[in-house]
Amino acid sequence: MAIKVKIIKTPELSFFEQLYIPQILKGMFITLKHLLRFQPITVQYPEEVKELPPRYRGLHILPGDDDQKIRCVACKLCEVACPTQAISIVSEPADDYGVERRPKIYNIDFMRCVFCGFCVEACPCDALRMGMKYELSSYNRAGLVHTKEVFFEPTVRSEAPRDNANFLYEMGTGKILDTPDDAEKVKELTGIYTPK
Repeated sequence: MAIKVKIIKTPELSFFEQLYIPQILKGMFITLKHLLRFQPITVQYPEEVKELPPRYRGLHILPGDDDQKIRCVACKLCEVACPTQAISIVSEPADDYGVERRPKIYNIDFMRCVFCGFCVEACPCDALRMGMKYELSSYNRAGLVHTKEVFFEPTVRSEAPRDNANFLYEMGTGKILDTPDDAEKVKELTGIYTPK
């Protein structure tokens, strides 16, 4: 089998083109234009805070429920979904009605976390969210392993149902909704997620 070789010749430049004077003048003109119309885009960080987009993925948040408790039921789906295995959960039995267990230990190692958001997508009860905080610096490695006490934000509310058992009970033993009228009735229930 023969190898095909394509030979590319360098373009023939005139003497004036070999001096590169037009290219140098064009570059100097662009530089001068930017100097005359100077518009700084640098954010003076400690004094000014950059406005982040609404879908920014920052430090994680554990939102609170109506009783200002952690909504997490320690199902460990976020731990399984994490591609870098940065999340570690140890569960314990819970005293709450309808919840079998809760997290005794909930740690996220930010030396491993890539802020992909897979853990948030995997959470079935809206117990984990991506926040807007991005200040993550620490003087040692232990400062980058955050516990549930650091993540817990009781002021952040979630309107998603805490568990499916209560939702199905309230819905009437989980019948399949066939008509649009039935779907409208579900929107009036207290356990259904209603976006703002």
